[in-house]
Amino acid sequence: MARSLFIFLVVLCWGAGVAQAQRITDFERSRYAPAAYYNYSEPGDVTMLVNVWGSVRNPGLYEIPQGTRLSTLLSLAGGPDLAINASVRANRTIIMRLLRDEQGRRRPIFETTMRNEVLVSDEDPVLLGNDVLTIETKLQQKISWRDVFPIVAALGTVALAIERISSR
Repeated sequence: MARSLFIFLVVLCWGAGVAQAQRITDFERSRYAPAAYYNYSEPGDVTMLVNVWGSVRNPGLYEIPQGTRLSTLLSLAGGPDLAINASVRANRTIIMRLLRDEQGRRRPIFETTMRNEVLVSDEDPVLLGNDVLTIETKLQQKISWRDVFPIVAALGTVALAIERISSR
């Protein structure tokens, strides 16, 4: 009984394991995580691959048509992720850099700093293949009453220690 059940399972698994040929395009895309690969091209477009890194809503590898501008790519990536530490009251500084391969090294060709706003400057460069867009968000926290209390307590402790030492 066990032997016939084993043979039945082997035959069943053998039929389920039919091999299929994998297309080249599927193989190429399998190198990248599916959640980090975005294709915004139409059939017949000449495309290029561009990376978006940092604090954006949708970081990853973008396949976009040639001639795409930086502002369009920033829109496709969802813009800077302003929800990072949204509960903290802080001044936000957003640094956007566009890096390009030149003579085997990545060099910044465009850089802009924005404070508490999301605006692309007047200069809007055209992207090339293998460009890298990085978005860095820095938070400078505002001082609040919760920050004042530990400072006052420390100063009080030091003043009390000085008073006790000097009275002896």
